[in-house]
Amino acid sequence: MNIQKLTKMERKYRILQQEQNAILKRMQEEKRNAKKKLESERYNYIIQVVKRLRLPIDNPAIIIGALVEAKDVIENNNVTKIDEYIEKYSLFIKETEQIDIEDIEKNIENEISSSSLKTVAEDKEEYVKAEAVVEDKDEYVDTLEGA
Repeated sequence: MNIQKLTKMERKYRILQQEQNAILKRMQEEKRNAKKKLESERYNYIIQVVKRLRLPIDNPAIIIGALVEAKDVIENNNVTKIDEYIEKYSLFIKETEQIDIEDIEKNIENEISSSSLKTVAEDKEEYVKAEAVVEDKDEYVDTLEGA
């Protein structure tokens, strides 16, 4: 092995490392943008439901009071009351939208029980994808070394 070949391999390794970093950065940006869009769509959906229910938006005290009460129920993990809320939501969806209610109920339960686990899983999935890209490129570098 000579110095030129070693220098070439080191340069190739640095390039691969830079590519990996760029991929990770792009994935994080895409995830951040998707999260913002999802949050925006959730707010839009909630606003549409408020309008559909013809809630008194000229008197927000009632709506905000109900939300504060719901927040307390959630924070105190009042399972009975949470189940009531889910049942009311399911009936509302069944009456107002043409959606399979079983899918909605499963989604609600999953959101409540695993929202933090989902974030961890997504982060791990992105890491695994990035690692796979690096491993593929490492194999390429190994091929170069053998040449």
